[in-house]
This record gives sequence, C-alpha cells and structure tokens, in this order.
Amino acid sequence: MAGAYRGRSEIFRFLGSLPKLTAGTYGSRLIDVLASDERAAALYRAFGERDGRSLDIDQLLLFTITEGLVTEVLALPNDPAAFDEFWGAE
Repeated sequence: MAGAYRGRSEIFRFLGSLPKLTAGTYGSRLIDVLASDERAAALYRAFGERDGRSLDIDQLLLFTITEGLVTEVLALPNDPAAFDEFWGAE
C-alpha cells in the first residue's frame, strides 16, 4: 500500500481497491480534525479483515493545501508494524 499516488484517478483507484482487498470489511471512523489555510490533519481509526489478519489502529493524515486545494497527503499509522503486517503479502 505504500507508495506515491498522483492525481485523482490514481487516488480513486487506490481507495477503490481497499474494499476489494478486504472483502468489504475495511472501514474508518473520523476522530478529530485540525485545519488552517495551508495545512490540515485528520486523525481516524482504521479497521478491517484481510486474509485472516485484522487491523484496528489509529492513523493520521497530514494534508498540504495550496490555493484551497489539497496538493499532498501523508498517511502515518500509529503502529507501522501492524499496518505492514495487515497490508503486506503473505
């Protein structure tokens, strides 16, 4: 799942793959948001099941905003090992 996704089509393709890879179990629950004109942060809980593995961790999205548009997003799981175990190949 790690990598750079550029443009709407790559981002929507990535997001569209999540339900397929998790048999529809992947979900998220927004916890909190902080924002200014140039930056935003969203804390959320990510959860799902995949190939006998489960995920239930907090993640932080850091947004860069330029002229009112999101130009960059960095996703940071609070437990990188659990994230890698869940999304990694068997």
